[in-house]
Amino acid sequence: MPRTNTLDLIARLGRAEASLYGQEFLAPLLGNGQARLRIYDLIYELKVTAAYPGWWLCRVHTARQATIIAEALPWQRGDYLALWPVLRLVLLEPLPDKAWLALPYNPSAAAQRFSFSGGPLVIHLVEHGQPFERVIGRVEGRTIWYDDHDHRADPCIAEALRAALAAGRAMPGVPGLGAGEQAAYLLRVNQLAAQKAYTAAQRTEQQLRHALEVGGARLLGYALTDHGLQVTWERDGQRSVTLVGTDLSVVSAGVCLSGEEASFDLTSIVGVVLDAPAFARWDETE
Repeated sequence: MPRTNTLDLIARLGRAEASLYGQEFLAPLLGNGQARLRIYDLIYELKVTAAYPGWWLCRVHTARQATIIAEALPWQRGDYLALWPVLRLVLLEPLPDKAWLALPYNPSAAAQRFSFSGGPLVIHLVEHGQPFERVIGRVEGRTIWYDDHDHRADPCIAEALRAALAAGRAMPGVPGLGAGEQAAYLLRVNQLAAQKAYTAAQRTEQQLRHALEVGGARLLGYALTDHGLQVTWERDGQRSVTLVGTDLSVVSAGVCLSGEEASFDLTSIVGVVLDAPAFARWDETE
């Protein structure tokens, strides 16, 4: 590019940036308070002070800073959203700052039009959302903004899906579901099952850890076997393995107890194992 053209471009960009000062603009803001403006195909990022998630009218103070002056009116928000293509979604679960996880109602169309994979997407600034509700999103680049409820959807379907999930049904048993609704239900079922399993594992570990700490020992780990919980623990530098039932009663102590294992629990067995002579021990992991 000739030098004169380069200087002219720099001058024009400088005038455009200077003209920003004091100007008002509409912006959907997230928790980070960042707004983006495009001028001559250049992106300016401004930090909006005292911002929180929502649709706002802002005023530029410097090339890097703006402030909120008022909440955007519905028609202003509608004009902004109308600039971007529609994507129908099924809500899954809420996230912080008015965001939700969602799946495309038509996964194949979402992949073809927007190159979105089959995993959950984040839709921002959702109003009064509920799980399995169908909504309209607007796709701006890789960001999805909430627009409205999907008025093509039957709200009874979302209610039926929520009821089926609350009843613990593995399959929804709701007729007329779209591919996205079916996927959303199965994903939530799997998520809840994983959460329950994780909670149960946490509870088991806490119980084992507490029982051993009372006995003066430290939990190193445990494994679920066909015969109970195989617990590995340590006290005073001595490592031991004890097999216990779900009530923490001893099944096998790792030392010879002459059939009296049921008389002990995980707490009381610690001292017994430590006091046992070497010839009375065996390796429970063999």
